[in-house]
Amino acid sequence: MANTFERGLSGSQVSQWAQNDTYTPAINTSFITPYGLKLQQIITSSGSVTIPANITFVYAICVGGGAAGGSYTAAGGAGGIAWGWTLATSSCIIGSGGVGTAYGSGSGGYTQYGNIMAGGATGTNIGNSTLGAGASGTIEFGSGYQNGGTNYWGMPGGTIAPTSISVNGSLGSGGGSGFCTQVLNAVGGKGGDGISGGAGGRATQGSGGNGGSGLAGGGGGGGNSTGFRTAASGGNGVNIQTGVITFGGLGISGTGFNYGSGGGGAGTANNGGNASGTAGGNGGLGGGGGGAGAGMSGGVSGSGGNGGNGILYLYY
Repeated sequence: MANTFERGLSGSQVSQWAQNDTYTPAINTSFITPYGLKLQQIITSSGSVTIPANITFVYAICVGGGAAGGSYTAAGGAGGIAWGWTLATSSCIIGSGGVGTAYGSGSGGYTQYGNIMAGGATGTNIGNSTLGAGASGTIEFGSGYQNGGTNYWGMPGGTIAPTSISVNGSLGSGGGSGFCTQVLNAVGGKGGDGISGGAGGRATQGSGGNGGSGLAGGGGGGGNSTGFRTAASGGNGVNIQTGVITFGGLGISGTGFNYGSGGGGAGTANNGGNASGTAGGNGGLGGGGGGAGAGMSGGVSGSGGNGGNGILYLYY
């Protein structure tokens, strides 16, 4: 006779009939971890890590810090994400989110536990991201664009070819940044989707592009126009602990200067922050990219949002 019982997720009816000390509720598992492992620690700052003496190997998910949004309408990419087995160690490094500067923006820091490492997103107008992070935006045109980073496992990052007024970043482990456009009333390219989302593209005479989505989202690009500027949202992410979508922050729409700032990208733990006035929204905890500041009159721009800090998940 055929077996009418099928194996289900932890926390299914079969598990509920006889729960004991080895029972693993579904809320303590993750969709990218091996079956049956339990989330034991979530760590948000660098320092010592205490692992039981009988545990030799630990499954770690590392999330790097997101880049900050730029103060001249360029947004930040999401931090890289890496996962796998490693020997249990007694310390970790958690990358901080980038902080906006007067011209570009700060890069996010890397996160490492044992031999698992995830890169922080490189700041705006600096260069390509590394170790799986999403690409940040740029204030340049033509050749001025940034690529997503190849991740820990060798998956290539997304790229973008500047062949149109509004090219979207491509898919990759780290999404490419949206194209930066200077065409009147055009919309910047959307950041590439990937494991980590790329930043939305900047527009000097129009509206910024939305951030790319993934497990962590890129920041929304900024607009700079005397006409109507449509708000650019940060990219969405996924809560690694629960599997629930985290949402990118909202940008600000309006006509004329003082509008067009972008929302912050969602992290793996929190939603991205909404833009406020001319300032971009902050990236969510877990590598969200910072939103871009709005372009203003006289070559002045609102401040970019900070990138979301990195985070570490340990299962054993």
